Amino acid sequence: MPIPKNELVPGNRRLPTPSMSRRGAALLWLLAAALAMTACKKDVAVEASDSDSNGYLCLKCGVKLYTARSTFIGPHCPKCNEDTLMDVVGYRCAKDGQVVIQPRRGSRLGAPVCEKCQAPLANSMFLPREKDLKAWGATKSAG
Repeated sequence: MPIPKNELVPGNRRLPTPSMSRRGAALLWLLAAALAMTACKKDVAVEASDSDSNGYLCLKCGVKLYTARSTFIGPHCPKCNEDTLMDVVGYRCAKDGQVVIQPRRGSRLGAPVCEKCQAPLANSMFLPREKDLKAWGATKSAG
């Protein structure tokens, strides 16, 4: 004798009906689609705060230095022996990709603008990588 649909079976469980299994499959498909859509996006904040080096600029003598990411120097400048060595940040122009590197604080340069197109570089700050610092003219310091 077959068990009718939605009848209780031993263990107080209902048999799944076709509508229940379709809903479960649809829910599973939606969950997989949502996961796929969010998993492929880059996290802009994480990318901007990731670097392989630390960059520095002396506000007195103008020396540009960089070190390995695990090595920190400053505020004592190794060239002029003053306490004016500041860490730097980069700004990337959305229009032309130009990178501008400036001290994080203590500079009289004001708000950064693109050196090519003169566009303001608001909300484009990132930690420059070794290749950016070399292109800027920085030399590697042992620390």
